[in-house]
Amino acid sequence: MVVGLHHLRCFLALAEEQQFTGAAERLGISQPTLSRSIRRLEELLGRTLVDRASRHTRLTAEGVRLHGELRVLLPRLETALRPAGAEAPLRLGYAWGFPIGWGRSAIGRFEQRHNVLVHTVRRDDRLAGLADGTVDAALVWGAVADPDMTTTALHTEPRIAAVSTRSTLAGRHELTWAELGRRCIVLNTVSGTLTPDHWPTDARPEVGAESTNIDEYLHAVASRRGVGVLPVSVSLHHHDPDVLYIPITDAPPAVLTYAVPRQAAHPLAEHLGITLHDHAHSAPHERPELARNERP
Repeated sequence: MVVGLHHLRCFLALAEEQQFTGAAERLGISQPTLSRSIRRLEELLGRTLVDRASRHTRLTAEGVRLHGELRVLLPRLETALRPAGAEAPLRLGYAWGFPIGWGRSAIGRFEQRHNVLVHTVRRDDRLAGLADGTVDAALVWGAVADPDMTTTALHTEPRIAAVSTRSTLAGRHELTWAELGRRCIVLNTVSGTLTPDHWPTDARPEVGAESTNIDEYLHAVASRRGVGVLPVSVSLHHHDPDVLYIPITDAPPAVLTYAVPRQAAHPLAEHLGITLHDHAHSAPHERPELARNERP
């Protein structure tokens, strides 16, 4: 049995992206090539890793176990195999959504200036892979209360409500924070930062459903399990035909934070943070009205 690193990279990307299209784009390969690599890995291991009977990409129990091992081991293995003297690529984690416009521009400038690649890694946990060393730096929404991390607030933007197209709110052009406090909300228990505690004590919403990532979050909203609340830029990059995005007139702003470990940080992590900060402050702000989905 000869399992290649490319097989493991393909599986890890699929496990983290949770869709073949996104994983293939991340790896820079075609979707059929990715599918063949996953099937070949299953043949070599003699185990089924992906549940193909499911409508959505889901891992089997064996797939979940393998993902848990690879998310730690594969980055360490790639580091050990890197040629001596070569500067390591900088792994930048994110969970809810990468700031595509100014974020990609900042990374392009950083790579050109420092001749170092930045690998973006989606990780569905509170620190986007930073706590267990899977990434070297992370973009997370909200404050980071961890003394082992150095943080910088990069960017603030409005929050927007996500509602089902079948919701009684679907015809509204805007909502207030107090109105959402009288509704059930969808809660992301893994990487989310917004909780009922963000509302006044006398007007806190109930939790209608819990999720662990953005895909589950939007499924819960579409199924009328509760209302979602997202940063505007996240909503712009996650279209769902059964979900409408409605501006909130007085929601507290969402803060995007750049975090790096205080100890043993990547030597260029601070420079990437400076570049991201500069681009974030020079970029035009997303407008809430642009995030609304058109209904037929």
